[in-house]
Amino acid sequence: MNVEKLWHWNYPSKSFCELENLSLTNNNKLLTAISSNMVTRFKNLRKLTLNKCELLTEVFDFEDDNLDHKIHEILPQLEVLALINLINLKYLWNKEPQVSFFSNLVSIYIFYCHNLKSLFSLSSIKNLGKLKILRLCKCDKIEEVISSDISEDENVSIIFPKLECLVMMDLPMLTSFYRQSTTLSLPKLKRVRMSNIPKMKTFSRGILITSLLRSIYVTFVNKIWFGSFNNTISHMHDNPGTFKYYNIIII
Repeated sequence: MNVEKLWHWNYPSKSFCELENLSLTNNNKLLTAISSNMVTRFKNLRKLTLNKCELLTEVFDFEDDNLDHKIHEILPQLEVLALINLINLKYLWNKEPQVSFFSNLVSIYIFYCHNLKSLFSLSSIKNLGKLKILRLCKCDKIEEVISSDISEDENVSIIFPKLECLVMMDLPMLTSFYRQSTTLSLPKLKRVRMSNIPKMKTFSRGILITSLLRSIYVTFVNKIWFGSFNNTISHMHDNPGTFKYYNIIII
């Protein structure tokens, strides 16, 4: 259906309150997926998939200035967020909420979103305590995964306590996971696949904690390791394509 707006104000108050899976595909007019008047009803939404929505520029439109006073948490049951082939997507939302969100999010899949430059702000990371899987592939303009909205002088640490799997492929403009110098802790990270990230010289500045990580896959089967995550990324940057057909593990 060529709908320009999915939701309107006169739905009955309990509409969609039991919805668990929302998938929008092949829409060429929709500019946003979920409006502020509807997000309050999606308390049971577990999976959100947006695919081939050509004009979509943002997922959430929080136009209501009083939204933060109406709700304590946004999408509290959401487990899977998949954004695929959204060629004009620039932001996750037009106004970052000041309340808790995505507290049960486990998996994020971002593919072919060519106008997206970053995913989350530094101040929003506290909401992603249950994230286990992050896959980011074929996004031409993304420069960093986390953007800084806090002064560099502030002593801030970043932790993804449950992140286990990280896939980053075909990201020609990506320079780092987070640009500023800080402590980045990924204590559960044990499976990483990375390839074709030509501008990334280091995964992150500052202290990087990846206690369980012992290799990085450069293909589905071949993996390399040069003592640490940052060292391995540095070798990949300085020797593009060298490791594609070999297993190299240097402790």
